[in-house]
Amino acid sequence: MKNDSIKRTKRKFDPTTETRDWSSAANEERCLRIAKNTNRKVVEIINTEDEPLPIICIFEDMTYD
Repeated sequence: MKNDSIKRTKRKFDPTTETRDWSSAANEERCLRIAKNTNRKVVEIINTEDEPLPIICIFEDMTYD
């Protein structure tokens, strides 16, 4: 397990009930790259085990100044 504050779970994902900002990815490294490229922080990574994009990246709530 990596030493960071990201919650990692393995479960099914329902996009119709998720209220947080999310994106799908091929793997955890891609998830972190999406976050870096969009200046967001990953708070949870869900492994759905559903191909072709099994990883769901959940991002921290955006705040606008």
